[in-house]
Amino acid sequence: MFTKYSSHMISVLAICFFASHRLLGQAVTPNQNKAKGTNSALTSKDKNTVDQPPQSKGKGNILKTIEDDGSDPLPFEINVSKRLTDYDIKRKKVGSFFTGLPLLNSDPNNGIGYGVRVFYFQNKDPKDPFFEYTPYRYRVFGQYFRTTLNAQNHWASFDAPYIFDTQWRIRADFLYERNPNFLYFGVGEDTLLPLSYHQNNDESRPLVQNATFSEYMDAGLFKRPGDAGQAPFVSDSKYNRYEMENPNANLSSERSFFGGIVRLVAGTRLSRQIIRTFDGQSTLAKDPIFGDQFLPDIANTVPNGTTLLTEEARAGKIRGINGGNLNTIRAGLVYDTRDFEPDPNSGIFLETTHERSMKSIGSEYEFNRNLASGRFFYSPAPNVFKKLVVAGRATVVQTNGDAPFYEYRNMWGTEGNQVGLGGRTTLRGYKQDRFLGQVMGFGNLELRWKFASLATEKSTFDFQLVPFVDFGRVWDGAERMNLKDYKYSHGLGFRIPWNQSTIIYIDYAVSREDRQLFANFQHIF
Repeated sequence: MFTKYSSHMISVLAICFFASHRLLGQAVTPNQNKAKGTNSALTSKDKNTVDQPPQSKGKGNILKTIEDDGSDPLPFEINVSKRLTDYDIKRKKVGSFFTGLPLLNSDPNNGIGYGVRVFYFQNKDPKDPFFEYTPYRYRVFGQYFRTTLNAQNHWASFDAPYIFDTQWRIRADFLYERNPNFLYFGVGEDTLLPLSYHQNNDESRPLVQNATFSEYMDAGLFKRPGDAGQAPFVSDSKYNRYEMENPNANLSSERSFFGGIVRLVAGTRLSRQIIRTFDGQSTLAKDPIFGDQFLPDIANTVPNGTTLLTEEARAGKIRGINGGNLNTIRAGLVYDTRDFEPDPNSGIFLETTHERSMKSIGSEYEFNRNLASGRFFYSPAPNVFKKLVVAGRATVVQTNGDAPFYEYRNMWGTEGNQVGLGGRTTLRGYKQDRFLGQVMGFGNLELRWKFASLATEKSTFDFQLVPFVDFGRVWDGAERMNLKDYKYSHGLGFRIPWNQSTIIYIDYAVSREDRQLFANFQHIF
């Protein structure tokens, strides 16, 4: 159960819910919404060609239409806050189409990635009753991906809002991941301590505090005398690493209410984790005197010492070093007024989720996880900029019970899974999974400014600059939550929305500990 601090978070989300509902009630009668939706960035010629608003048969801020343009009426009510802006509707691609390109991904922890991701979108045409209210009628994509540091991530995904013209949405994701570069610094508040090391991995030398990640890892490359039961000399180059192989399937269904702004979500995850450590594996080390010079490689090839993961498992601090089957059932509640999911201009998104692992459904572990998250999107000057959006997100998650160590990194949201504090989707200036804990909280603020556009006969491209700030930390329990000792990172991003629904993503992030460059797809929220 959440304690009073998590209850405060839920209270904030509730206030946002009622405040936005009141604002929507005041401002989104159908004709008003169409008038407001007309983006001043359109030329006068554009404005004259935009279709007139449909006539409403609904009440208040709910829209159920009989269209003037020959399109079919909506089969049920949809809140007008869900309607795309006129500018986005005018540019929305009609029918079905592919987008895809070779993946050239950069992640500091996993190396340079290469592969391919291909999207298939079905938008239908403007006569479809949902054309103005959905990013697509359905989307399928497939991905093949490897990196220069031997990570693999292969993925097939399906998403269909308002499937078969009903109030249901279906999502399905099938993934295979194998990565020998996972990082582990422990679980709990101790992970917040600055990195430190002994020069050349020699404990007789003074301890260097407040190290950068690269300094810390470089020190572990030097060979040192082995501990009792180890070889005469060992290296700590893999002290904070492990390998995990993880095939999994994620399935969910959603039912919308109140014109599509409220959704109930139910789903399941079926997975298996195979954990491998690097204890005793041969590695090329550096000599503490000569470094990697003069001596032949065979003289510096030594076993890796005992990893932190093995040390904590032997001490009884963590579970799960042998991996196993892990299946969960999931439930969530969503309040969503965003106008366009892949690249919103306005609205809020609030969600709370619960995930439970039980032996009765084939899992080897008994635990549960609660998450509360809120996002907002606000266009402060729609009459000046075609797109200038202030975007923010705050999330808190609590894991209870006998969870394996690798589950503390997972944070299930109804639109996808976030992992760990650190890395591309949370604290971008820190390495992936740098901070883990029973309770984790983080936030992101971004300013998304579209400064240019390009249209070809078959495609449209926008170009956005995105300065951002991230913050977050972990706690050993919800009762210890406070506003002190947060970790921060900041940076600058570049986005290319391609046919609106495919977002090409590049971010450069800086923290006290690291500097990182990422390239991938889609906004992080």
